[in-house]
Amino acid sequence: MSRAPRVLPAAALALALPRLAQACAVCSVLTDERARRAIFNATVFMSLLPLAVIALGLWWFARRAGAALRSEFQESPDAVPQTTAGPGRSRVSP
Repeated sequence: MSRAPRVLPAAALALALPRLAQACAVCSVLTDERARRAIFNATVFMSLLPLAVIALGLWWFARRAGAALRSEFQESPDAVPQTTAGPGRSRVSP
């Protein structure tokens, strides 16, 4: 037997009685001001949280990279001294 005879009455019922076929449970809650405000606040929180995590990660990375670069360009005590004379001379700067 074809499914069309069963589907058509169900579709007609869903279209004729929209209150029985609500899209989500939140649609009926939006008339309450407190619930609407709570949903809005949760949406703002969930939108800003990833941005805060990204900003914190960039700040941490910049801080670590700055510390690594500062130590990269510091002169170490066991560095080889540079010669101030040309080739063939052995004059070493203090």
